[in-house]
Amino acid sequence: MLKSLILTGDRTSFLRVPINIHIYKEEIMKKRIVTLVLGMSMVMGAIGCGNADASGNETASGNAESTSASIEEEEVPETADVPEEKGYEAVTIDNYDLTTEYDKKPENVVCLSLNSAEIIAALGEADSIVAIQTGNNNIEDVLPELYEELKDVEIPDTINTGMPPTLEAMLDIKPDFVAMNGYYFFVPFFGTVEDYQNNDVKLYVTEGSYVDNCTIENTYNDIKNLGSIFGQSEKAEELISDMKDRFASVEETVKDAEKVSVMAFDSISEDGLYTVAGGSGLEQQLFDMAGADNIFSDVESDFSTVSIEEIVARNPEYIIIHAYTCNEDDAQLKIEALKAQAELADVDAIKNDNFIIVNMVQVTPGLQNVDFVETVAMAIHKDLF
Repeated sequence: MLKSLILTGDRTSFLRVPINIHIYKEEIMKKRIVTLVLGMSMVMGAIGCGNADASGNETASGNAESTSASIEEEEVPETADVPEEKGYEAVTIDNYDLTTEYDKKPENVVCLSLNSAEIIAALGEADSIVAIQTGNNNIEDVLPELYEELKDVEIPDTINTGMPPTLEAMLDIKPDFVAMNGYYFFVPFFGTVEDYQNNDVKLYVTEGSYVDNCTIENTYNDIKNLGSIFGQSEKAEELISDMKDRFASVEETVKDAEKVSVMAFDSISEDGLYTVAGGSGLEQQLFDMAGADNIFSDVESDFSTVSIEEIVARNPEYIIIHAYTCNEDDAQLKIEALKAQAELADVDAIKNDNFIIVNMVQVTPGLQNVDFVETVAMAIHKDLF
């Protein structure tokens, strides 16, 4: 079933395959405006899997205006007279061109990624999370120390359809806070910033999802900001300090080692091109920390498509497999697809069965970025660990 890893040219079939956002992101960041079709394809890379059915498709295809209208008819709880929470220090957060004031800790949180759920749980605020969208992942992908706190959080079918959630589905959960990626705003039926503000829902957008060149500093900023929002600034600083210490430990260990050539493989397109990590963005920085030499570091994009001939010519010693764990056996299917290509038979990574599997929580901005670095470094520099 190679369909699970092949991008489709028919953008209406995104329900059947986890369409990858990476090839669209650069253009999106330049224009900040996309068509509905492109926006839907882009967000599907962040979502990937779900339990969509015909009724779900029909609901999602409705226009945002009608959805907003139906929501406006519903009663919205009064919040204007809520006093400032005792012991909570009011904060103002600048994020995604938004300035948002918080006079109390969020209590009904929807996390549209496991990354944001992990950060909030690590801050000691898992009890505030009422719903999670797992995206390309499974709840089992969260850090082991956070799994017990997150495993029983609801994963509603209404926002885990394999599509971006509708505004109506989101508001039915009655959140007062949503942690999300900026890509969602390019899908009209998700709603606008104003739609959520008008329903007393505060938003926090992951920095790495809207800046031009995401780095680990954006992850640190997310942790700091969420720490401030939840009144856990001290804990946030501890999380950041721990990540920095672990990064530094790996970098110190591999600093004198010869870099090992790697390729990060995400998917294969219908026309036979390979989506790989380029030299811009977070994953490149993580490779540098791990003592890895990304064979496509000269490509000025976080993700790009390359030909099979380019892979052969650059001959990586290891291939990092992006596993969309929401699809059973996704990583193994990708490895089998690479091994099935006769042209790749003499590539060192394939010939020597040198594959490193990482999940998408590790690849995208969040606490597990340090786990990515440790995993890669320990695999390619075995003698040093």
